[in-house]
This record gives sequence, structure tokens and C-alpha cells, in this order.
Amino acid sequence: MTTIPKMSIAIPTHGMENKQFFMKRCLDSLWNQTFQDFEIVVTDNSDDDKIKEICDFYRTGIRYYRNPIKGMAQNTNEAIRKSEGELIKILYLDDFMAHDKALEKIVEKFDGRWLVTGCEHSDTFGKFDKHRPVWNDNIQLENTIGSPSVLTILNGEPLLFDENLTWLLDADLYRRYYDTYGEPIILNDINVIIGVGKHQATHLIPNERKLQENVYIQNKYV
Repeated sequence: MTTIPKMSIAIPTHGMENKQFFMKRCLDSLWNQTFQDFEIVVTDNSDDDKIKEICDFYRTGIRYYRNPIKGMAQNTNEAIRKSEGELIKILYLDDFMAHDKALEKIVEKFDGRWLVTGCEHSDTFGKFDKHRPVWNDNIQLENTIGSPSVLTILNGEPLLFDENLTWLLDADLYRRYYDTYGEPIILNDINVIIGVGKHQATHLIPNERKLQENVYIQNKYV
């Protein structure tokens, strides 16, 4: 009989500069956790085997899937669909857990359908800009919660990212979770580090696309 893990760590990966470094850093931060009742689900839509090779090296506790469908929302949704744990923790490739008790704190605090946690940003010069999530009633356009990597959701018909979106996909999902289940559990502790820099997919989004998504969101929530 297969035991269902308490948590799935859903890691959507794609082609980016230094992705092997980011993947190893992300996985190392997970293996160092005091809480270990989790599986790792990697959905990879990069064009080579570099992510797969790292997953094969670590092997234990990782389920790797090649996902040919491009798109940040599409790939993250695939990782969510393949997650078998009671809880699903989103963790992007270039992000990582802030300390060894981060997952333990998230699991202890989780109650309901969704939880968001504090984060800190990091680039090649070090860590900066600590952020505590705050709810606001215009969250779909003013994201005061943060990156999807601060999010943990209950499995069992979880809401998925809108695949029409790239720039505002996280803010839109937060709006729909609120409309369906109410405000999130907010954990102000800094438990996730968000990697920032020119490698980020969001840096490649043209301004025209951002404007289009703003109009789309405004029409969606009229």
C-alpha cells in the first residue's frame, strides 16, 4: 500500500540561464528541512536534459516529468495535477526555502484551503527586501501577496492558474481562491527566498503583453 505524503513540492522548470545551479540550490534547501514527509514533483519544459540529470542524481523522492507544453501557467498546472500529497507547495526553480524549519512552520500553520508566507528576495549580491503578504480587495491587479512560491494549497480539486495569463497569473489565482474560500492563512515568517535577476521569465514579458493582461483581468472581474 502506497503512503500518501503530507506535502507535494510542485516545481515547474523551464529553460533559463544557470538553471542547473538554481535547481540544485532549490533541492538542497528541501533535503535540509526538518520536515521530510513530502514528495517532489518536477514538470520540465526546457529543451535539454540538464534538469533531468540533476533529478536523476538526487533520485529519491523526486518524480520527474518532461512536459512539452510551453507556458508558465500551463507547466505549473501540470505540476499541480501530478501532485499526490495532502498539501501542495508551489516552488519555482530559482526560489528556495529560507531555513531548515520552513516547511515545518508551513505545515503547522496550515488550516483551511490556502496559505501564503513571508519571503525575502535574493540576487547575486545577496538577500534584500523582506516581504510579508497582505490581503487587499484589488489583489487581482495589485499583488501584495507575492510570487507563487509563497503559496501552499490543499490538494483535492485545487484551483489552477489561468493559462491565458503570464504577468498576472499569481494575482488572478489569489483572487479566485479568495472568491471561493475566503482570505488565506497568512504566515508572516520569512520561509521562502525568491531569486530575482535577468534570468526570470517575467523579465521577458513585453509591456504590450502586460497591458493586455491588465485589460483581460479588468474585464474578467467586472
